[in-house]
Amino acid sequence: MKRMKLVVAALLCVAVAGFAPSAVAGEATRSARDIPQIVVFDNENFLGDHAHMFGNMKELGKWGNSISSMIILSGTWQVFDDEDFKGTNMGSLGPGMYPDVTAKGIKNNSISSIRLVSPANGSTAARPTR
Repeated sequence: MKRMKLVVAALLCVAVAGFAPSAVAGEATRSARDIPQIVVFDNENFLGDHAHMFGNMKELGKWGNSISSMIILSGTWQVFDDEDFKGTNMGSLGPGMYPDVTAKGIKNNSISSIRLVSPANGSTAARPTR
């Protein structure tokens, strides 16, 4: 129950960020809710280390083959079992909470690249943030 409260709190923070004042000089003008974003976790049920991804990820660095759960805040994404969007396309996922990727037919710890399907104007070559 405590874990679910933490996840709900995180989602509320992201939702509230969408109501933040307009950007000032030098800041991006898109709101947080408009930016395609995934939060990935290295354990099931949103536990362990996590990273935020905002665009195409041809290679995941330390995150390659270590994603077990994810929260997709916006956008539709394809996941692949090899770098550079090669290998098996293991499916497309849209906004939602995925406490165990195996429930969507994705082998645990098998994702090696992630491609933004829509919106098509997403950024490329983004790096995960902590």
